[in-house]
Amino acid sequence: MKKILYIFLLSVIFNYTYSQTAYMHYVTVKNSDVNEHIEAEKRVHSRLHKEQIDKGNKTGWDMWRISSNSYGEPTTTFLYVHFNNPDANNETPSSIFSAHEIETHRKGYQSRVVKEGVLVLGVKASYGIKPGDMPPKNLVINYMNVDFLKNYEYEQMEKNAGKSYRQNGRAAWGFGKILNRFGSSHNAQYLTFDFYNSMDEIMNARMATNKLSKNQMATFKKYESLRTIHNTHILTLIAAER
Repeated sequence: MKKILYIFLLSVIFNYTYSQTAYMHYVTVKNSDVNEHIEAEKRVHSRLHKEQIDKGNKTGWDMWRISSNSYGEPTTTFLYVHFNNPDANNETPSSIFSAHEIETHRKGYQSRVVKEGVLVLGVKASYGIKPGDMPPKNLVINYMNVDFLKNYEYEQMEKNAGKSYRQNGRAAWGFGKILNRFGSSHNAQYLTFDFYNSMDEIMNARMATNKLSKNQMATFKKYESLRTIHNTHILTLIAAER
């Protein structure tokens, strides 16, 4: 069953090639397997994706580690972000690893993974970064809950607000709509991405408590009327290929 799921997830990631689409692959492993997992991914998956980038089939691949916000959490979740080349046909066989080496890596991967899943994200806007750029070292992802009737107004608000990313201490900013989960039963329909050059910058941004002007107060009240932050992840970059 794990083998079937693994193949299905890779098929989803590798074969969807619409432009301006990111494929977000969440992988959870036991804490005792974290170091082994990171080393194995750098040794094999990182090189496999770089090979596909060099062949023109992909434009980028990232591996991020999500910081746990729960005490005593026994697992760690990683986020892989894939940017495929919309003009490519399909992934081509590797010339740097044999089928036996890839199969051995797959079995090790499956033995470490507790659960995994995929989000397909349509990139709506980005400032300071493009899919072909190396990302900054730290990232905050906000999962936004938005009323369907307010989607258009919300999107325009985010696109306009994102332009001021530098003023808010960010190294870059991005915004996207979840494409493979529709309906009001889901807690998040949009994601925003706040990139920072260090964890200190994230903490400093959260530490600041500024007195708001009347205009700022009105602006933030409008934001709050359009969306609710359902969840937030703080992530550290583990590996990236371009």
